[in-house]
Amino acid sequence: MIHILPVANGILPRPDGGRITGVFVTEQVSPILNRVSVGQDILVCPWVVDSQKLYPIGVLARITDRNSQIVTDETGQQIPVVMIALEGRDQARWHTLKMLSGALASGDVERMDFKQSRKEYPVISGAGWLPEGGYTEFRAASDIPVTLYGKDLETGDEISIRANLGGLVSQEQAHTVEHAIIRSLRTFDLCSPRTLAESIIVETGELKRSVEAGFRFGLPEVLGRTSTGICGNPMTNLAHDFFDNLSAGRTLNESLAKARLSAMSQLTQDIGLTTQPGIRVLQGLKKGMSHDDTPLRTETAKKVIARFPLDPWRA
Repeated sequence: MIHILPVANGILPRPDGGRITGVFVTEQVSPILNRVSVGQDILVCPWVVDSQKLYPIGVLARITDRNSQIVTDETGQQIPVVMIALEGRDQARWHTLKMLSGALASGDVERMDFKQSRKEYPVISGAGWLPEGGYTEFRAASDIPVTLYGKDLETGDEISIRANLGGLVSQEQAHTVEHAIIRSLRTFDLCSPRTLAESIIVETGELKRSVEAGFRFGLPEVLGRTSTGICGNPMTNLAHDFFDNLSAGRTLNESLAKARLSAMSQLTQDIGLTTQPGIRVLQGLKKGMSHDDTPLRTETAKKVIARFPLDPWRA
């Protein structure tokens, strides 16, 4: 029986010996800590906040150290926490869950070899690193490099993965894939054809809402803003006009209002958006942010993922 430790911040150790230390509120992990000790293995899995579900694939890790401390939060309240040091062993998945004295556990944990299964079902692993952003270059229809970058959780080094999606998807689809992979890795610590498809839906939904809100309320700073970052660069005109207005002696509020109005007007002219709200959102998504919300076929998603390395250390 393997005990399971849910984590909601997407931080998992690298499965081939990577080491990380996590800080947990004692009250939240005490059921697990009462049943495991240093030297034992636990399965660390992502807790998906949006769906309030435990993702079945994570990292089997050994507890190498643990100690209790008292920390003080921003309000001055003292909170007992426990620091747990983990060493990654393998990537694995659970099939069924049980509750043992308030702690999650599984009796049928299966070790996963993603390198071996990549030909049939390719994935990108997010364990051991934290994706921070990415960019898509368009050189030609057959030459569309996509780069995702982030930090090694153990060393703090900057690392990246890269693939050329030219000839496989369009420029707009490649940019959408870039954002969706980042979302998938942050949410599930894994990007599979299935999670990629789900992430594309969620990402484009947030982008559409940002376009609608931006134009409805005249706020260029919300255009392209999602939980994975900012798409496009709507702040460029806003910042430029804002500082011009300030230097002309206008007040802060007046400058901000004029900059927003000017930026929205300029964006509308540059992109050539219609005044019809529904169509305006779709035009803003594709023309203004180079995104395409067309769902990827499963076979295309597999080919897209297969062009990336399994992780940054095998790039």
